[in-house]
Amino acid sequence: MNNPMWHTLRVGTGSEIVLVVDFSADAGREAAGFSDLVPLLPDRYTVQATRRTTWTDDADGTVDPTARLQEWLSTADLFGPEVVAVLGYCAGCRLSVAFADRIAGPIPPAVVLFDPLPVVPQSLWQEYAKAVTQLAPGLGEAVVDQATERARAEAEAATGAGELARWLSGSYADLAPRGCEELGIDVEFAEQLISRLTGYLRYLAIAAAAPLSSGHAPALVLRSQEPVPSELLEHADARQLEHVDARQLDTPRVELLRSQEAADLVTRLLAGRSRDATGSDRLSAAVAATNMESAVRDA
Repeated sequence: MNNPMWHTLRVGTGSEIVLVVDFSADAGREAAGFSDLVPLLPDRYTVQATRRTTWTDDADGTVDPTARLQEWLSTADLFGPEVVAVLGYCAGCRLSVAFADRIAGPIPPAVVLFDPLPVVPQSLWQEYAKAVTQLAPGLGEAVVDQATERARAEAEAATGAGELARWLSGSYADLAPRGCEELGIDVEFAEQLISRLTGYLRYLAIAAAAPLSSGHAPALVLRSQEPVPSELLEHADARQLEHVDARQLDTPRVELLRSQEAADLVTRLLAGRSRDATGSDRLSAAVAATNMESAVRDA
C-alpha cells in the first residue's frame, strides 16, 4: 500500500494486517512505541502504522481537525478483511476505534486499546501545563503558575479542541523562547520545543474530533500501573470503557508497549480470530479465554 498517511513497520509472512495508531509509532520518546511491540508479535502479521506527519504537517491549524480526521478515516477504503486488528495507544485509542468502524468486511477487526486516555480540553491543558512547568527555572514559578491558570480557564471555556490547541500553542510559543533565553539555551532548542508541543496538541485536537461510538467492534483494554488522571475519569471516553474486557498489567506506562505480557495477550486474541466464524462470537470467546487463562495464572 502506498499512502502518505500510513507506513509499514513490518512485512509479515502471511496475508493478515494489524494496524497501529499513535502519535508516533516509532520509538524516540521516553515511553515505548509500537515499533517495540511489533517484534514481540508473530511474524505472520504485516503491521501498518500511522505516519507522524498525518497529524503534524498542518500544525498551524489551517485545516480544521474534523476535516483532517475525515481525510485520515477515508484511508480505511484502502483496507478490507485482511485487517485482523487495530491497536491504539493513549489518545490514539479513540482514533483506532473510529478507524476500525470504517473497515469493510464480514468480520470486524479486533480492537486493542493500550492505556486509553480520554481526549477532552483538560487533556490538552495537561500537556500544556507539563511543558510550561519545565520552563520554570528560566521563567520563574510565578510566571508559570499564571500561565497554567490562564490556560486552565481557556480549557474550561473552550468550545472546540482545535481552537484551544491553537491558543495553547500560541501561549507556549511566547513563553518557551523567554524561558530558554534566561537559561542561556539556544533559540533553536526553543523552536524544537514549540514544534513538538504544537504538533502533539494538534494530534489531540484531531483525536477529540473522532466519534465516541465503538460500533460493533469488541475491545480488549490493556492498562499499565499508572491510572487515568482522576479529573478525566468522568468524561465519556472513560465511561465508554467501563464494561469492556480489561486487563491490568504490572507494567509501568513507559514499558507497556514493550511488555511481553501485553504482546502475549494480543497474540492470544488474534489467534482466536477466525474468518469462518462470526466476528463478535469468536472474538468474545477469544477474550474470555484470555481472561480465564490470566485468572488461572494469577490464582
